[in-house]
Amino acid sequence: MRIYWANPFKNSIKILFFLLTIGFAAVFIGYGFEWRNHWEQVKSRDKLIVAVRESEGVYWASGQEITGFERDLIDELEAHLDIPIQVFAVRDLDDLYRALNVGAVDMAIPGTSIKDTGIFVSRPYTSTRIGLVSGKKSNDLIDQRRIGVLDPIAHEDALDQILKTSDSVTSVYEHGRLSAELFTLVEMGELDEALVDERDFRLQQTVFPHLRFTPLDLPPRSINIIFNKNEDGTLREQIDETLAVFEDSGLLGQMLDRYFGQALEFDYVDNLTFEKHINARLPKYQDLFQEYAELNGMDWRLLAAVAYQESHWRADAKSPTGVRGLMMVTLNTAAEVGITNRLDPAQSTKAGAQYLTSLKSRVPARIMEPDRTWFALASYNVGAGHVEDARKITELLGDDPDRWIDVRKHLPKLALKDYYPWTRHGYARGAEPVVYVANIRRFYEKLKKVYPMTGESVEPDRLDQLPDAEVPVFPGQ
Repeated sequence: MRIYWANPFKNSIKILFFLLTIGFAAVFIGYGFEWRNHWEQVKSRDKLIVAVRESEGVYWASGQEITGFERDLIDELEAHLDIPIQVFAVRDLDDLYRALNVGAVDMAIPGTSIKDTGIFVSRPYTSTRIGLVSGKKSNDLIDQRRIGVLDPIAHEDALDQILKTSDSVTSVYEHGRLSAELFTLVEMGELDEALVDERDFRLQQTVFPHLRFTPLDLPPRSINIIFNKNEDGTLREQIDETLAVFEDSGLLGQMLDRYFGQALEFDYVDNLTFEKHINARLPKYQDLFQEYAELNGMDWRLLAAVAYQESHWRADAKSPTGVRGLMMVTLNTAAEVGITNRLDPAQSTKAGAQYLTSLKSRVPARIMEPDRTWFALASYNVGAGHVEDARKITELLGDDPDRWIDVRKHLPKLALKDYYPWTRHGYARGAEPVVYVANIRRFYEKLKKVYPMTGESVEPDRLDQLPDAEVPVFPGQ
């Protein structure tokens, strides 16, 4: 009132303009404007826009396809809701939450656990514990513990609890760090611990077997789809009903088992199991290994060792990333070598042998054996382009790019944003091929002892068969 009477004429004009605006709006509404809630708006535009965290096991590009639990969940939502879903993959979780808050996306799927009930979320589609990932050495005597943080928003309450317990703890958050990067930094000693959900750790535990997960003294936490706090609830209602259908039908359970059940124990064996499989499984496929190894000029025992690392000599082996069969052949490799059934042991062995031979031929001619084979094996696992990127990093840092013992030290750097943005082929879990090659070398040496060739001397296991001390190897393999 005070402002109005300070200038009666001027304010009268404003009021008149306001009333005219209201009048025009009323006419507009009366002649066809129709209010639409959030779900109706989504249906009207025929598109649901979603932001999702880009990370292995969540939503991740693997070759020519996208893999991950949340990727499969999005596919199922799209099919059930019968509406196209446009996905924006986001590595920086700050950007994901910001996009949601400003209304750039309809909903967000960070794939991290949430405690704060003030956040507008769907019903849970799974749950997990939150805790600290650390190396083998205890951090109790360290004056200042540096803890890497994956999600500073959803995990804020857990981080506050840690910070309150000790004055010697410092939290470290860098925009865009992937969980694999945090694990790599812990492995390298650049961080003492990383605050993550157990599901993130379990998905990548086989790549970082020397790291350990210690849960915090907190109840299990839910993982949900998140909505804008101003959302009217109509979209959330649709999502909740759909998730309930998935749970009741058993679909969610099947998906969880696919990513967190057999896939986790699939990569872990010890020497006793390997010896048992030599007797129980290898005889069934030994003739195939010998046949296709001879056709490609390689030692059949090496081919058998690769097959064991890939599938544990199981012809029906399948991975969440889409590879299949005895040699875990990708669709691209199958097309390249001309096979049609990846689950057929003969076709799979043929493809694996041809592909490994092809990769070996691409290794620079100046690189001699046995390094030539180790580079080819690393390429079989992570791709020749990434191995070449690691060789360039090795040379840049003053080591020999033609020696496997040097390159394997630098392969893990492909998972660090300090390096991979400047490489030709981008991010890769560089620690994985180091473990992969080390395992195959030990399987190969064991097979050479069990199946010695005429005139061949059997050598003892040597220390140089192991990766460097700071790089993990599966215990007992």
